[in-house]
Amino acid sequence: MKHLISKLMLAVAMFLFVESAVLAQSSELQLRIEQLPGVVSVTKIDHHQFFAEAYEIMIEQQLDHSNPAAGKFAQRVFLSDFNKYSPVIFVTEGYKADYAGKSSYINELSEILQANQIVVEHRYFGKSVPENNNWDYLTIENACHDLYKIQQLFKKIYTNNNKWIATGISKGGQNTIAYKAFYPNAVDVWIPYVAPVNFAVEDKRMQEFIANEAGNETCRQRVLDFQLNVLENRELIQPLLDSLIEANNYTYSITNDAVLDYCVLEYSFAFWQWGSDCDKIPADTVHYRNLFNHLINVSGPDYFSIEGTEPIKAFFIQAVKEFGYYGYNTQPLSKHLSIQSAKGYIPEVFLSGEPSFKYSKKTSKFIEKTIQKGGENMILIYGENDPWTAGGIVPKKKCKAVRFVLPDGSHRARINNMSYAQRAELYMILEPMLEK
Repeated sequence: MKHLISKLMLAVAMFLFVESAVLAQSSELQLRIEQLPGVVSVTKIDHHQFFAEAYEIMIEQQLDHSNPAAGKFAQRVFLSDFNKYSPVIFVTEGYKADYAGKSSYINELSEILQANQIVVEHRYFGKSVPENNNWDYLTIENACHDLYKIQQLFKKIYTNNNKWIATGISKGGQNTIAYKAFYPNAVDVWIPYVAPVNFAVEDKRMQEFIANEAGNETCRQRVLDFQLNVLENRELIQPLLDSLIEANNYTYSITNDAVLDYCVLEYSFAFWQWGSDCDKIPADTVHYRNLFNHLINVSGPDYFSIEGTEPIKAFFIQAVKEFGYYGYNTQPLSKHLSIQSAKGYIPEVFLSGEPSFKYSKKTSKFIEKTIQKGGENMILIYGENDPWTAGGIVPKKKCKAVRFVLPDGSHRARINNMSYAQRAELYMILEPMLEK
């Protein structure tokens, strides 16, 4: 009995020793983060079981990196530590990064490469909003400089001996591509997902893609027939939409009739972007309530509301300044629309009350040209039916970037939902990039 008790006491002592060692390691990492220049605060957070520890960090940044007199703001970063010897997945988020603070979150590349994870929230989103909300400083170049400064800071913890992989999804992927253009040697590998490079506020390539390339001809016709069916039943469907708007206290800068128009116009883009099922498009003969329910499930009115816009207003500011966006082809539906034209819809619908901005494609042209001339160690991932693929980078002869397109894929295209053969090909390309 005494021998058993001694064993139990030894086991408890060993557990306490190991736990103390883990806490000491944790405290050591936190102390190192706190000592980095410009760090405002460090908060330990829950993390995915894959990681050893994780932190939410606020870092001081220049509002305008070319003009220190413009002032400063605090930018949020999430660090999830695997170990100090492993690669670093550097997530160039395009919006707020609340998700990265959840214990369920892990980037697929962190698992694939057994890597640490740093997620950088984009300036003017989430907790990274300057007190002086001056849109002049919301530029792609400033956002890329944010990334570079943060990366250089954390290289004091994860050194040049660690491999760094920059990645982002959608607008985050656009940031990855831009970061490659502005800082071509900052990381070892670049993996943007479903990221276009747009050349206009209403880039026509997406609508041409929807009309002629997405899916197959039969499904494209069903999508158009559904849009026409909704508008032809406007007298029955509009009251349902009005009731939904009132029940949710949505407000708009446009009329409710126009909201229905835009929900219908958006339907085709949303349908293909998110990989909706053609077989689930209601037939012409179904009850009008079924038409309405399907419409709002694919393209709901919240997207166009002031309440829906406010948290991501900075995105639309960027769209009309530099990033660009997509337009709507009203011609096939024009007889049934209440609006005369959808041209200029972004300022009208999403930026009412904001000053007007002049779009410049200078940065997009610079990014496209720079990637096409280089593109080393870059893997581009797109979905075949995603309208954003129409604006994606297609490597030319001199470009060293590699492009993967998932067959029948959508905006949800990821490495983990590639076919086995496609994943194997990607890994064969990725491995030597990480060995250089």
